[in-house]
Amino acid sequence: MRTPFKVALAVTVLLCIGAYFLVDVVPPRSLTAGRMLVTKRRIIQYARQHDQLPANLSELPPMPNYDTATTDAWGRPLDYSFDASGVVTLRSLGADERVGGDGDNRDMIGIFAARDPQGRWQDELCAWTKDPPKP
Repeated sequence: MRTPFKVALAVTVLLCIGAYFLVDVVPPRSLTAGRMLVTKRRIIQYARQHDQLPANLSELPPMPNYDTATTDAWGRPLDYSFDASGVVTLRSLGADERVGGDGDNRDMIGIFAARDPQGRWQDELCAWTKDPPKP
């Protein structure tokens, strides 16, 4: 090999290694929490438009420029349920797909009231009753 080629190759390899360490990587639990937040907003948008909660997450309206995936960071669908009073639960079982666990295996559960105390649909930025990232 000629010396200029070796230098160019070495510089390219070093740039690739450097770029790898400069790229932001979203931790799986943070990605899941973000997706749950956007899903919560979309559920409220749907409820305000249709005067009812969606039967399933595939009915949710698009939200341009947001990550609108309704899966967790491990590619599994978020579990979605609600009760008669409009309390909504979103859940991810974590990396191991089992109830409980620690670290990335710990369940993430988000609960919010879709209606305010007067029975009106909440604002899409309403607070969580149980915040998904917190145990």
